[in-house]
Amino acid sequence: MSRCRQKYHDTWNKNMPLATLDSTHSRRIRAKELTPDAFAPYGFVISTKEQLKTHKIQSANYGTAQKIFQINPVINNFSKCPSGQPSRTNLNMFRCSPPNHLLTYDADRVAGRVHYLSKVVERHPFSTQTFMPMGRSRNDITYLVIVARTRSDGLPDLDNVEAFVARGDQAVTYGPGTWHAPMVALGDVVDFGVLINENGQSDEDCQETYINPGLVVEFDLPVSSKL
Repeated sequence: MSRCRQKYHDTWNKNMPLATLDSTHSRRIRAKELTPDAFAPYGFVISTKEQLKTHKIQSANYGTAQKIFQINPVINNFSKCPSGQPSRTNLNMFRCSPPNHLLTYDADRVAGRVHYLSKVVERHPFSTQTFMPMGRSRNDITYLVIVARTRSDGLPDLDNVEAFVARGDQAVTYGPGTWHAPMVALGDVVDFGVLINENGQSDEDCQETYINPGLVVEFDLPVSSKL
């Protein structure tokens, strides 16, 4: 169990996190393979490898394509936001560089165990958020997904954190209000298409909680990969 102390900040001050949670530095989270079933408590995984087996499929484009129906909902709960400010659905792009200052290696950068220090989590209280990687191979370890359950007071539960290693052919959707780490690109720079509902109010679009000194997430790097 992590020993957590918390310092609350002004909940609706867009220039500050909701809180800073202090945790023991020795806590380690072992990253797992990203699968739809494992990620279901937090949102959705989008991948033809999995969804060709589980979803309704129809031939399209005169037989040259397969349409996979309704892989995940796009949820907009801004009707419940305090400001009443209307939202719009946006498709943004993120160009993400690996956070090398937060990555350490047991052996070398070709094979071995990798450690990432997670120091902040965020949530989008009124919208899903989908990250779709672009230009990476289905065989590449492309990014790291870190998520946390929510406590009864609305803050992330540092005793219930999970991490997943994602391939280049997997997109991920965070459910509304799901605490997650900012995108952790692995290897080269990764471009993502990002689908989200936003109303332009910083404190309603995104809320953060800091973790001090941080949670260590570890995963093994295959010999065929290079970060």
